[in-house]
Formats: sequence, structure tokens, C-alpha cells
Amino acid sequence: MNTQTYNVRDWSEVVLLIFVYALYILVITAPIGFAISAYKVYRFKHLAERSTTSLDEEVLLVATHHEWLVRTFIIALVLAMAALGNLYYGVGFVVAAFTAAWWFYRLIRGAVALVAHRDMPATICTKAQCYGQITPA
Repeated sequence: MNTQTYNVRDWSEVVLLIFVYALYILVITAPIGFAISAYKVYRFKHLAERSTTSLDEEVLLVATHHEWLVRTFIIALVLAMAALGNLYYGVGFVVAAFTAAWWFYRLIRGAVALVAHRDMPATICTKAQCYGQITPA
């Protein structure tokens, strides 16, 4: 039987991440989840800048999930504004349906990856560059 032990800090970070995913799923509370995730991304990047060693894998796992949620919120907000602006023409309904489906796809994909203990892909920069694993040239 393979049992892994985590310290209290790591579990509290994972529990907070699960809470943020729940806020996102409720949609109406997503801005609160966005604020929490944005703050956590800021703190993780600040921690990486101050640290002389590479960040722990658990910290990177939580950090990439928070980044995933921040990007999901921002892109969904832009798509929702586009849908609202085009409602008069009828295209907005299609864009709104696409946005809702995409929103829940991103949340389900992230939650499944969290349960499987996998990082989320970083499109803005690699986690090595963002979180101090290597220094940019």
C-alpha cells in the first residue's frame, strides 16, 4: 500500500483549492474564488522570487491550479462580455452557451487533475520560469 504523508500546510493549501473550485462551480461566487486564486498566484510567485531553492512539488501543484482558475475566470469574463454585446444579433446566445460549456469543462478538467495529483498546463510561462525553477536567459 502506497501512502504518502503531507504536512499540514500542504493539506490546508489543497483544502483551500477545493474550496475555490467549489466557489467557481457555483458561478455566482466565482469572483470571490478569483480574488483568492489571484492572491495565491501573487504569493506563490513572490515566494519563488525570494527563494534560493526550487519550490516543492506540492506548492507547484497548487500554484498551477490557481493559475488555471485565474485564466479561466478572465477568459470567461471576456467571452461573457462578447456574448452580452451580441445578444441583440442572436450570436450572443451561441457565444453564451459555448462559454458556459467551456467554463464547466475547465472546472471539471481541473478538479480531475487535482484528484489525480497532476499539475495544470501553464500557457503564459513554464512553471520553471514562473516559479523560480530556472532563471530566464
